[in-house]
Formats: sequence, C-alpha cells, structure tokens
Amino acid sequence: MAKKLLSVQILEKLDSDFGEIVVARVTKTGAILYRQGNCHQSESDGKGISLSTYIHAIYGFLAQAKARNVLLIGVGGGTLANMLSSEGARVTLVDINPMSFEVARHYFGLPDSLPRHVEDGLAFLNRGAAKFDAIVLDAYHASEIPEHLTTPAFFAEVRRRLTRHGLCLANVYVKSDADDAARRIAATMAEEWPALRVLDTPGALERNTILIAGSKEATAPLQPPWLMLKPRTGADDVRMELKQMRFVG
Repeated sequence: MAKKLLSVQILEKLDSDFGEIVVARVTKTGAILYRQGNCHQSESDGKGISLSTYIHAIYGFLAQAKARNVLLIGVGGGTLANMLSSEGARVTLVDINPMSFEVARHYFGLPDSLPRHVEDGLAFLNRGAAKFDAIVLDAYHASEIPEHLTTPAFFAEVRRRLTRHGLCLANVYVKSDADDAARRIAATMAEEWPALRVLDTPGALERNTILIAGSKEATAPLQPPWLMLKPRTGADDVRMELKQMRFVG
C-alpha cells in the first residue's frame, strides 16, 4: 500500500552494500520506519508489532496453519519474526545484508535468541536438510525480488525444505493491475505445488500481493486474514486494509 507523507525524526543513516539505510521515528505516533535505497522495508509501532498490512496478512496465515517452525528469507526490520516468536513459534532468519540484523535488533527489538544467517536465501536452502512448517519469501533488492529467488530451482529447494503440509508464502510488490510480477511468480510456484492461492487488493496501486502454495489440505482451509495482534498505533488502518484484501486465485 502507498504510504502517507509523515513528519519524521531521522534516528540514523547507515551505508550498506545494498543502499543507504535510513531509520526514522514518526513524530506524532512514535512508529519506527526503516528504508533502504529509498524503498520502504519495515514499519513498527515502536513495540515490535508491524504497521504493514501485508505482514499481518502473512502472520494470519501462519497462525491459521499453526506453523510452529518458520524460516524467513528476507528480514527487513524483523517485525514478522518478532510477532511470531512472541507467540511461541521457532523462527530462523536469513538475509544477505548483515546491516538488516543490526537495525532489526537495535530499533525493532529483534530477539538475540533467534537463529540468524547472513547468507543468500537459495544458498541457505541448498546447504541444509532441516524441515520447516512454513517458508516466507520477503527478500528485495530495491523494489524487486532478486530473480534467482523466483526460479523453478529456488521453489524446488523451498519445497524440499518444507514438511509434508508445509506452506510457502511470498510477498510480491505490485505497482498496479498492469504489473504482472505476481502472476509470473505464481505461475512458477504452481509448477511445484498442487495448490496455490493469491491474496490481493485488485485496483490498488503500489500494493502487496501474497502468494500461498502448498498441499490442498494445507491451503484450502485458509480464510482471509484479520487483525490478530493489535499494534498500539495504526490498528484501524491495518484492520481496514486487511478487509479490502481478498482471494483472487
């Protein structure tokens, strides 16, 4: 979703190999923002709960699926990891940018206890055998998912690392209805899994589309997500935007 113009206080600027990182606090609400290379990465209420609607959507699906062992490829501010771990899930984090972990720990409250790997997502999948109840792809370079993380080879590795009824969830940034990014990635995922569902907000500009792939038994019961963890600010906006999202596939 497009972000409103806000009055902010810059907390820190950091150079990284993947673009300048800017961390800021919203003057009125105390919310914390994380931008990298002029692209929005994360936003929290200042207490570790996300203000990004798509994060609440993914959290809702994982909660419905009772996923207790989750791999996150792409960390950002770590808000999803915070939310999952606060409810008792085991969360493993993979991000190619070491600065993301430092920002997430210092400004977003990412627990030190969570396993974290500074590594490319595909390389991490290739070298291991441990299984996960869910694997979430939310890795971006600028405004696009790195191409090698959208290939048949990548999703084959994701499926290899999932439990029998495990879920693969992908967050895809979509500029408009004419943007075919989500459709292309969905088509690739559908070659690997027997069932695929798409949560979207048709007609909205600069939105997040959530792709959910897995077995029919795992995907069919999923309901459109609702607000399960209430942030201390912005809850009404998140709740309203969640209601606007619907399954389109």
